[in-house]
Order: sequence, then C-alpha cells, then structure tokens
Amino acid sequence: CLLATALMLSCQSKKTDYSDFNKFYDRFLQDSLFQIQHINFPMEGLPDNAVAYGDTLSNFRWTAENWRMHRPIDFQKTKFEQNFQTLGDELIIENLIDPAAGYGMLRRWAKIGGEWSLIYYVGLNPVQEKQ
Repeated sequence: CLLATALMLSCQSKKTDYSDFNKFYDRFLQDSLFQIQHINFPMEGLPDNAVAYGDTLSNFRWTAENWRMHRPIDFQKTKFEQNFQTLGDELIIENLIDPAAGYGMLRRWAKIGGEWSLIYYVGLNPVQEKQ
C-alpha cells in the first residue's frame, strides 16, 4: 500500500499551489462586499431544505436579493467536517457535512478571468437517509 502511494506521488509532475485560493476563501468569508463581488449571480444551486419546496425549484437561482452572507464555520464548536476536491487548477468543490445530523452543504469555486468566484451553492440539506 505504501509503495502504491509512493508511486502515485512520484508520478505527479507538479503540485498546484492553492495559496491564492486560501487567501481568497478567507477574505470571502470575512468581507461581505468582496463576497457579493465574487459570486456569479444569478447562480445555480438549491436553498436550505430544498425538499420542502417540492417541484418548484427547477428554475431556482441565487441572486443578490436572496443571498445570505456566508461566514466562517467554527469547526471546534460544530460537528461539521470540511472536504475540498480539486478538479484541475481552476475548479474546487467544497463539501461541508455534519455526519451525525445527516445534513450538508456544497459550494463550487472556479477561477474565472484570473479570480476565484463562487459558481454553485447548495444550502443545508439532507445528505443521507437516517437509519
């Protein structure tokens, strides 16, 4: 297993530097004006508890009018777990899940014209059936 990991790591020709995304992400969650300027409105996604809306969400879009500011999550005080998946150098998918509650959120970030923007957001919704 270690050998396979070493082989996979040695095949990567370059390590992408996401420090610019990390700086952007921190500012996005702290600065409301910056946040609004870096959302691709009208943006696709789903609101919190989308299942309650039934079939009325086929044309749902986030707009500046229905947007609620995103703030940092205190992972020490919540049960949320954060996972980032990178697709190339210019697309990042972020999953925020509370596995105990079975709820999560999803954000997709893209680098457009040299700047990061939020391009898709699914609010707090069930992510698995409770057993």
